Amino acid sequence: MKKLTSTLAVALFFSSIQSYAQIQVSGKVEDSQGRLPQAKVLTTDNKTFVLTDNQGNFNITIPEGSTSIIITYEGYSDKTIDIDTSANQKMADLGVIVLGNKEKTKSIEGVVIISAYKPSQARALNIKKNSETISDVLASDAIGKLPDRNAAEAIQRLPAVTIERDMGEGRFAAVRGTPIQWSSSTLNGNRMPSASGDYANRGLQMDIFPSELIQFVKLSKTLTPDMDGDAIGGTIDFITKTAVNKETLSVNLAGGFVNQTKSPSYNSSVVYGNKITDKLRFITSAVIWNRETGIDNFQMVYDFNNANKPKSFAINQLQLRDYVAERRTLGFNGALDYQINKENKLYFKGLYSQYLDQQTVRETYFNFNTKNVQLQARHADYVTDLYSFDLGGEHKLSDKLKLDWSLVKSRSSFEFNSPKNLGKDERGYPIVTFRQNMTYGNLSDDGLKYLTMDSPDGTGDASDIVLPHNLDALDASKLNLYQTIISRNKNSERDYRAQFNFNYKLNDKINLKAGGKLIDKDKNFTSSVFVWMPSKLLGIPGAAPLVYLNQLQTEGFPYNGGFLNPLDQPYNNVLINQITNGQIDQMYSPEFMAANSMTNVQGDTAASNLAGSYSGKENVYSAYLMGNFRITEKFTVIGGFRNEYNVTNFKGNSVVIKGTNTVAEPVEKENKYNAFLPMVNMKYNLDENTIFRAAYTRSFARADFSDLNPGLQINDALQTITQGNAELKPTFANSFDLMFEKYFPNLGIISVGSFYKKLSNIIYQDQTTEQRNGLNYLKTSPGNLEDGWLFGLEANFSKRLTELPGFLQYFGFEGNYTYVDSKTKIPVYQNGIALEKIETTLPKQAKHIFNASIFYETDKFMIRFAGNYKGKYLNAIRSLAGPEHYQWFDKNITLDASASYAFSKRIRVFAELNNLFNEPNRFYHGEQDRTESVSYTGFRGQMGVSLNF
Repeated sequence: MKKLTSTLAVALFFSSIQSYAQIQVSGKVEDSQGRLPQAKVLTTDNKTFVLTDNQGNFNITIPEGSTSIIITYEGYSDKTIDIDTSANQKMADLGVIVLGNKEKTKSIEGVVIISAYKPSQARALNIKKNSETISDVLASDAIGKLPDRNAAEAIQRLPAVTIERDMGEGRFAAVRGTPIQWSSSTLNGNRMPSASGDYANRGLQMDIFPSELIQFVKLSKTLTPDMDGDAIGGTIDFITKTAVNKETLSVNLAGGFVNQTKSPSYNSSVVYGNKITDKLRFITSAVIWNRETGIDNFQMVYDFNNANKPKSFAINQLQLRDYVAERRTLGFNGALDYQINKENKLYFKGLYSQYLDQQTVRETYFNFNTKNVQLQARHADYVTDLYSFDLGGEHKLSDKLKLDWSLVKSRSSFEFNSPKNLGKDERGYPIVTFRQNMTYGNLSDDGLKYLTMDSPDGTGDASDIVLPHNLDALDASKLNLYQTIISRNKNSERDYRAQFNFNYKLNDKINLKAGGKLIDKDKNFTSSVFVWMPSKLLGIPGAAPLVYLNQLQTEGFPYNGGFLNPLDQPYNNVLINQITNGQIDQMYSPEFMAANSMTNVQGDTAASNLAGSYSGKENVYSAYLMGNFRITEKFTVIGGFRNEYNVTNFKGNSVVIKGTNTVAEPVEKENKYNAFLPMVNMKYNLDENTIFRAAYTRSFARADFSDLNPGLQINDALQTITQGNAELKPTFANSFDLMFEKYFPNLGIISVGSFYKKLSNIIYQDQTTEQRNGLNYLKTSPGNLEDGWLFGLEANFSKRLTELPGFLQYFGFEGNYTYVDSKTKIPVYQNGIALEKIETTLPKQAKHIFNASIFYETDKFMIRFAGNYKGKYLNAIRSLAGPEHYQWFDKNITLDASASYAFSKRIRVFAELNNLFNEPNRFYHGEQDRTESVSYTGFRGQMGVSLNF
């Protein structure tokens, strides 16, 4: 400690008497494919260095009399640049400096060809190596050369990252085994608003975000005080494309095939940028991806809340679900830079993305407990929009002091938008249901349905395929219309952000930074469910006769060549023709309602509808102070603190019972809390290519707005009920990290590390079941656990086998493994009373995560196979039922492949395949042998051409 204090004191003293005899040297570092971020620029005595920024720019102060600087970059030859000060003895602009590949390059028709994947490795490893925090990076050309069509699928290749999928496509990302809400997804350093149909949490729905709009992704696993503190797992920062210095045009065109739906897909993107004047530059990009995807799914609903333990394993319902979705992703990105002079720059960045998901769903529910079968047909347009506008500036106020600032507005919105024959405000998610009484066989002596493993007398079904054993055939002439439903959901989240950062370079050893940020967030969620039933079923005199399925327009089913083909179509004998989407829409017309005596049984005044909407405002006032201290030539410390003061105001409705009436009463709740977050990151260079890192950071995770809503949200489409909790506290974590990194020549690394997080006020989701209209609904409500911990180990290895002879030198391997364990205590209830607490892992935390890829790459040809493994994890806690009824996600491994061939520097053809072996998503109930849900999404692929001018 005394040595550290003495070093700081000496540095401060010399900074005060620092000689004015210095030269300011600036420039930009690039390779043949563009800018090189995080290149190291050194003085010839190796005592002073700076790193280029994301655009490859640098500014370094060198002593008077120096005549050159050195630039180094992993995978590239070092370059010494002479400095000419004849025109100005205090300042030198070196312009664009182009680095060359270490390896010998080959030329075709005079054009230098470089490998497809190697430049992205160079950028990623340099940013990682020179970062002051524990981080991983994915560059844009790597994103484009892996078969990843959205942001979530791109980052799953990074160590300790897992993703959750929807219809086979990546949607949410989780870091280091933490829940998705615990990681911060940011765009150019700012957390993005989130709005979607299935979730109302803080996790960004990444399938709305095309990977083509991304310049690179940086995953920071440890934080510094200038970063938002609500990121227990880490921060995933998507950096969009920025303005260029010369004319650039890139076009990608691709077509493909989705096996699950037996349908074509297409994808195209264009990027264009140029320099309008020496001061004004721009770039624009656009992308469209259109495809039809789907899921075949079967699942069981167990009677897990039954107080009779043997009967709690009875199967109340078998669900067969067929999903088909026509999806279109649109994205537009633009950036404009105006260099006022060498000391001042203004910039503007804008992004818009739209995700249209046109779903058609057909479901057959075999209700063993209520002795009927239900056909449910639904379809809707899911429309999600996201935009962000960012205006900012960078100003050099003096040789030592810099200021940057930004003003950001961003908004995300979601709505159901069907059927089109209704007015805009009347649209939602239309659902129609038909019922037929049914007698079932293969039941136990107690008259209940079981798996053989759970049956009291051994009568039951195998776990892998549960059959309905219906004794009567499904008959369209006996399936009467039971309900028509419109589920309306509109939600939006809007952010205003203002921030500033002062950067003061005290001397070559000490850099100080301070700043602040104001966030004004507005969240609005409107949800309601309208239900109509035939008056005949309600016993109303004079009602029209019941409507049966055979009286309506139907079409062949199952769709697209079969249902659950990987299991040899075990349910084909119980699938019948289904109602068309056009017929569904017509059933909501006033004419159909009147002709068939449809009576509204749930409308505007229903308590559940009044309680299904809420609004919230969140203001965050942040300030930080930090320092970057270069203690010795090898040892660097970044330390400081961040303070975030949070004010949340929530308005909703609470369902209360007054006598015999159920009503909704307005409720308003304001929460104020402070988060003081000390952080320190240490980096020690044992030598030029060996680094040891250590960090302590304090961070937190805010409660989701939907979790704070005390109202009751009912989703009849998914048969779910969500009950909020206005008293939730944020989760806090004290994190400790260690990491060792060894970099190899010619782009390679081996790293090992560990992390430990001490957690408090963990937010979890509890599950029970509840009956509504004779159906079993899954009810979810949040709560706080007292504390817990999470521990993990990471290993990462990347190596090109260039030392091998012949063609073997073109092979390479990349792999990473993460082990995560955690513990927390969950209450166990009996008859609504908490009896004890039991230890369990954190929800959605996979213990084993593994990524591996093998590639072969020459100057023109590249082929790559990439595998992703995610171990089993606890998905849902059912504390009333106990651990034997917890829901678990089973282990999952997917294999993808990609290949490309470069005819020249400007023309490249490529092919991509996803989920080659059609790996299912499987959930089990308590024990691994007790299946709860299985889904298949098939494989998809595409081929295309990339043109660069």
